[in-house]
Amino acid sequence: MKQTSSLTLRIDSDLLRALKIRAIMNDRSANGELSAILKEVLKTKKTEEAMLAGQTSSVSE
Repeated sequence: MKQTSSLTLRIDSDLLRALKIRAIMNDRSANGELSAILKEVLKTKKTEEAMLAGQTSSVSE
């Protein structure tokens, strides 16, 4: 099992409500939904950064 860490987060009550609704729709807990959202965003961000790094190296050559 992966090691996990704890994080205390303060968010707007409307945002929390939306997160809980989305979690129910995806058959997850709010924590599981937030983890899935973060993983997806960070994966996408990493891909974008890799693409930009590739463009930068080809421009400098």
